[in-house]
Amino acid sequence: MSRGEFVPFEPIPLLVIIDDTRGWCAKVVPEMVELLANRGFQTKVQRIQDGPVELGDHRAVLLGAPTFGLGIRERAPTEAFAAYVEAMDGLDEVSVGVFTVYATRPGDSLQRLKGLVLRTGARFIAWHGYPRWNVSKGAHVLPAECMVRVR
Repeated sequence: MSRGEFVPFEPIPLLVIIDDTRGWCAKVVPEMVELLANRGFQTKVQRIQDGPVELGDHRAVLLGAPTFGLGIRERAPTEAFAAYVEAMDGLDEVSVGVFTVYATRPGDSLQRLKGLVLRTGARFIAWHGYPRWNVSKGAHVLPAECMVRVR
């Protein structure tokens, strides 16, 4: 490459998969997608309620699931969400972060979501819990971690 030539920028494809029960995780997505775009990601969002999705050329995945109540009995991930994630081909070849949107407290939902990621053989990158009453709190955390850890 000679002096004065520029390497063209190509956004990094990233997939956000959410369990959209009660619409909680969908409230986080618009700001998350905007923050990811500002950090060089091209983001696709998929709800598990809409059926399976192929990883394709996505280099990273963010998994989001709600945590209801006190995060004791109704915690993430549900059996349906875990089965959805475990059925995905190629997850062991990408970086994966997790998040939960919680009512009162996240309980051990983030640890359980991380365990799900590790069971699939994926590279775990980060986690974040969003309080349902203020989904912008710490909204930069996952996008920033993706910017640093996904190449």
